[in-house]
Amino acid sequence: MMNLERYWIQSKVFRDFTKINFMNAKIVISISVIITIVIVVFSLTQIEKETSRQFEESSKIDSMLQQIKEEKIKNDNSENPYVVKERDWITSGPFKIDRSEYRLGEKIFVNIDQLNTDEKGKVIFFRPINSTHYLPYHTMPFDGSGQRNNYYFTPDLSELRKICSADEIIGNWKVVFQGTEYSDLNFKVSAKIMPGYEYRYEPMC
Repeated sequence: MMNLERYWIQSKVFRDFTKINFMNAKIVISISVIITIVIVVFSLTQIEKETSRQFEESSKIDSMLQQIKEEKIKNDNSENPYVVKERDWITSGPFKIDRSEYRLGEKIFVNIDQLNTDEKGKVIFFRPINSTHYLPYHTMPFDGSGQRNNYYFTPDLSELRKICSADEIIGNWKVVFQGTEYSDLNFKVSAKIMPGYEYRYEPMC
């Protein structure tokens, strides 16, 4: 009788233990499934975002390329198409400017060859007011002890500076090398505008 009772107790304990393990296994499996679903959903969301971003970037690039293509066709078909000229590099001592004439919208590049370490001063660009008078437009400091050798800027309109129309930057400019004995340089900004830059020279103020 004792053996039978002991067997019954052992069987009940085993059944309860098995049931608990089965329930624990179901919980673990359920949690694992939920975690897997979350990971998959997150991964799909990230892939979708990345794909969308790449598509947007591709669309922007295509739009820019199309605009460039249209501008080129417009330029080629115009009565006076824009053609990039070779740089002629006018110089004064170690200072060089890449062209003697620019269109509106073109960058003015300044290169400085090796300066003496004690050479310091300013490169001042003067825009024309009339045939004999100028106003400073842009100043670029230089220092022979530094490493800066190249520089560029673009003559533009400026409401803040009261430069309201293209007429105020067209004409013969002067470049002065303040703090040195180097001769002045001169270059011209013509009334012609680079294709695609017309909007930058619409009258303001």
